[in-house]
Amino acid sequence: MEMVLRRLGAAGIAAAAAFSLAACGLSVSTRDQVTEAGTETTAVEQEKIKTKEGEKVTLRVVDWSDSTKARREAFNKKFMEENPGVTVEYTVLTADQFKESVISSIKSGDAPDLFPLPSGVNINTAVEENWFVPLTDYLGEDFFAQFAEGSFNEGVTNVDGKVYGVPEAANIVNTLIFYNKTVLEDAGVTELPATWSEFKEACETVTKAGGGKYYGLIDSGAQTNRLELFIRSLASTAGAKCGDMSQIILVDGKSPLNSDAMRSAFAFYDSLVKGGCIHPDSITLKAPEARALFAQNQAAFICQGAWCISTWKTENPDLDFGVMAMPVPDSGAKGKLPHISATAWMGISANSKHPDVAARYLEGLYSEDYQSGLVEDGGFVSVINSVNEKYMTDEQMLEYYKLNDEAAVLVPDPIIGNPQAATVYAAAATVSPGLGEILQGVLAQSVDYEAQLADLAEKTQAEWEGAIQKAADAGADVGPEDFSFANWEPMTDYTSDMYESR
Repeated sequence: MEMVLRRLGAAGIAAAAAFSLAACGLSVSTRDQVTEAGTETTAVEQEKIKTKEGEKVTLRVVDWSDSTKARREAFNKKFMEENPGVTVEYTVLTADQFKESVISSIKSGDAPDLFPLPSGVNINTAVEENWFVPLTDYLGEDFFAQFAEGSFNEGVTNVDGKVYGVPEAANIVNTLIFYNKTVLEDAGVTELPATWSEFKEACETVTKAGGGKYYGLIDSGAQTNRLELFIRSLASTAGAKCGDMSQIILVDGKSPLNSDAMRSAFAFYDSLVKGGCIHPDSITLKAPEARALFAQNQAAFICQGAWCISTWKTENPDLDFGVMAMPVPDSGAKGKLPHISATAWMGISANSKHPDVAARYLEGLYSEDYQSGLVEDGGFVSVINSVNEKYMTDEQMLEYYKLNDEAAVLVPDPIIGNPQAATVYAAAATVSPGLGEILQGVLAQSVDYEAQLADLAEKTQAEWEGAIQKAADAGADVGPEDFSFANWEPMTDYTSDMYESR
């Protein structure tokens, strides 16, 4: 168990602790002040904010952690009891809703006190635009020392040695396949599929047997991020070096988004749609809705993450389910599922009037008392090693954890190789339609995915090259070579020593 967590990369805990002046009781300069417009900033030196004893505080917390909502609401209640005068207002959104909502609130100067870094936004960009205060100004050495190795990395969670975002959980893959034992048994499918052809055949058998009652696969078609994760995982098993959806990766100097492996993954998914294997409501479903219909025995398979486990055990205790690896091409796996080092999740807003209270809230979230409950529920791997070792007992979660170790590999991260690569992410615009949007079109049978993939790769290549040049012109020591990894083998972990030898 500890071995898997250590694959997350080189530790940055010591660096974080070194900057924890607050632990010594010193006054520190905490942040630039954000204007009411939320877009212009003026550098202002000020002492660390300290909320007066007895002051009434409303702490607004927003995230997308719907699978742990019940635990969090219980935590919030306890936190308010232990901190008289503090009211916690907690809001859970989907990842897509969150990104739009939080960026809008930041621009209006009304950001929540605590919120995660939105998908696709780099920590350097967030800090440059004064979204967060340094956590190392408000949390002490002991807090950071409890995290697993590799939880903190410059350019990922840290900027200039200070920590601005803590990881939510150990970064295992979130694209394994759950299967519904009741549906498979009713449809007469007795063996779990391992290859693409076997998976399609099983889905066709289930769909035919269901007669509209249940289908082979159900997907989260209303969330392009989930679709993109799915297609990247399928392509990775075919050998695509496409990395994580948050990364800029070049293969032989080019974008890998139109590789043979990527096109073969799209062709496989397209064949599932054309074969009537996918639940017809999938195009309109968000992840929680798809998960709920799967639990109502409306599909045999669903591709989601370990968070489903605790939700089903709480909301659907009669659901009989298991977990299996992503199916691979008929010719065999050419790669494994990509995952990266733990990424920044929650940070304290630069607009917060009570960052010290927000820091106290984070201390509670990463306490053994709260983390142990999440691990015991199943579906969650803590970034606190000791908690996993002591409290992970759920059968399905242990199986998921084991499969993660077998089916996933750590992929290279340009920012770990060169923290200045983060300036390129800040300069690169998102190209649309992306992989998730194109797959959404495949699900609706409304696009020529081959033409769109070619167009996406061409435009992405131009955007990345332009962003690299822009960053270099602005003084960053960065070039195309920082995004290429010739020594990357898709079937094995990309370890920290490999950055020096590429």
